[in-house]
Amino acid sequence: MPSLRDFLRLFLLCFATYLLQLPANAEDEEESPYAGLASGDVVTVALDQLLPTQAVLSYDWQYARLNRYQNDPKLVFDDLCRANGAKSVKDWSKKSKPTKPDSYTCIDKTGQHEDALSTVVVGPEDGLLYLTSGHHQLSTFWDMPNGGTSVPVMVKVTHNLIDSGDDFWAEMNQDHELWLYNFRGKKIAPDDLPEYLGKKQLKHDKYLSLVLFLNGISYKKPEDAIPFFEYHWAKEIRKHMKVSEYDLNIPDEYAAALTEAATVIVDLDEDAQVAKSKLSAKAMGQLNQVDSKALAALIDTEDSDFNQAQAYRQYLKEKSTPKRLLEKEKAAEKEKAEALTEAVEEPSPAQDDKL
Repeated sequence: MPSLRDFLRLFLLCFATYLLQLPANAEDEEESPYAGLASGDVVTVALDQLLPTQAVLSYDWQYARLNRYQNDPKLVFDDLCRANGAKSVKDWSKKSKPTKPDSYTCIDKTGQHEDALSTVVVGPEDGLLYLTSGHHQLSTFWDMPNGGTSVPVMVKVTHNLIDSGDDFWAEMNQDHELWLYNFRGKKIAPDDLPEYLGKKQLKHDKYLSLVLFLNGISYKKPEDAIPFFEYHWAKEIRKHMKVSEYDLNIPDEYAAALTEAATVIVDLDEDAQVAKSKLSAKAMGQLNQVDSKALAALIDTEDSDFNQAQAYRQYLKEKSTPKRLLEKEKAAEKEKAEALTEAVEEPSPAQDDKL
């Protein structure tokens, strides 16, 4: 017959085993709030609940929006309403905040226009949400003043892969829900994807910026465009030119880079496959020639996205550069301009003979 000491020892051992199992059981019972979501469902989340499925952005797309926000704060709430499927803003004030939806109102109800919503896939294990469209706009909300991690957005579920386990990334890749290339154009693994949205994590693909500016100039995006349409064009252009040869902070050099990229696109054989798209240049919207008028309008029109982005680049430069260095740079530019003017105005010996 076991002694009282043996009985107590057995009891404590069983009780300890029970306690060790409690956390695991508790986790199993605490199901992800997104586990039950099905294709077509919509849900409102904070930006920091979304995981990127690409590692790059066009910073100039974002810069153009951010500069417009500085000039017209109403556009912030227009974009918020649109991104939440509510068309555009109806009422807002200087006290309105992107993090507080009750501080402004939209024309339509949130989610009324589902096609405008960013899309997500419910991932395995913890039922995390992987963002599959809307990286540019939502990153802009993340990076803008008064924005940030807690800005609420409505998203639409395309797939629930919570039970996919180790097959998750393979399924995502097969469904063309991933862009596994970094800003240098190099292949990356899913583990290399950013942990959250915004410029601190997603890097600038300069070739992507060129492509986004050139829609309607050297190609026209089809209505039924494939996933990552512009990214494939950016990958193709990367093979034919070096954007590093241009200083994109200087408008004239950026314009020259755009001109070269536009020429690269139209000069491709129309049957040539564009990057990994499995489509020909012609099927990818290639134009027969560069629309020089449209290119000139992009470069010369003050309100174009190109010039809005350039203005924001200058703003960032002035914000981060000591005043004395900026003044020295402006003085040097002024001196250079005056020297060029004098050279043009000074008559040559041949002209003197004609006078």
